[in-house]
Amino acid sequence: MTCSVGFSRRALLGAGLLLPLGACDQNIFGRRKSNTLSPRGDRLVRLIQNTGTDNMMAPEALALMGITNEGRDIPVRQLAADGRDGRYVVSLVNIRKIHEFVFHRRQGDMLILHLSDTRFARLQSVRYPRNGKPSIITDTAYAEDDFQQQIAFWFDRIPGR
Repeated sequence: MTCSVGFSRRALLGAGLLLPLGACDQNIFGRRKSNTLSPRGDRLVRLIQNTGTDNMMAPEALALMGITNEGRDIPVRQLAADGRDGRYVVSLVNIRKIHEFVFHRRQGDMLILHLSDTRFARLQSVRYPRNGKPSIITDTAYAEDDFQQQIAFWFDRIPGR
């Protein structure tokens, strides 16, 4: 006795070929993957790539943020501008094969650096005195406030707001 199911082999083969295409935008749990770049982050990346300059950053402060190049200087693409309260610099780092921003500015004899992803989430903050060693900023309120000031400065300069 044979049992006939109402599917043709062609329909089954077609569905089998299209099934992987439907899974491309989803992870294994069925939720959509989020882009790693926010629209504003994408515009800042392009601005830095188009108008910034190649530079090397000393590894000490970045090593505290988890960015290392085996003790050597870190290659970055930088953009700098003067603000009312000093010079602001944003560095695009790609050493870990992903885009990351390092925002920094000098406050007196202290350099304040913030590591951020391209969605502008602050990941780590470091203070680096002119004649001293860098240290992680443990005061999260201070670090977040300074980070927000620095990204607000750059948000005003990103084209296509």
